[in-house]
Amino acid sequence: MIDYIVFPSSSGGTYAGLVSGNELYQLNSQLVGINIDKEKINNQIVEEIIIDLASEVIELKGEKTKKLDINLIRDYDQAGYGVITDNEKKAILMLARTEGILLDPVYTARAFYGMMDLMKKKYFKTGSNILFLHTGGFPAIFDYSKNLTPII
Repeated sequence: MIDYIVFPSSSGGTYAGLVSGNELYQLNSQLVGINIDKEKINNQIVEEIIIDLASEVIELKGEKTKKLDINLIRDYDQAGYGVITDNEKKAILMLARTEGILLDPVYTARAFYGMMDLMKKKYFKTGSNILFLHTGGFPAIFDYSKNLTPII
């Protein structure tokens, strides 16, 4: 069983899909979205967008929607979209060196750093199973490579 699923979240689509699946298939995993950049889209709070999208999917499957809990952590998005900080650089370097996995600097590096920081802060229950969802974006590392050269 996966206790926590940690992932980057921006416009809410990935989060809505995970909430829907978690509810429909009764996975009981705690979803931890690391916010990447924005609080609102077209004057609507991202959490509301996630709830609306997930509710639509659940209802399309013929199920009733119950109250959906959204856990969107906004502690790591202050730099803004596409701004690569030392935190993202640390995450990219650590995972590349230890596992040979490349993170994109905009989404997955920010979320992976957030997960590492939450682990240090003992956010997750000891002994729990944590899945980090790598949502892609690998080609972005080449576009941002000039900003990453100090770590390579």
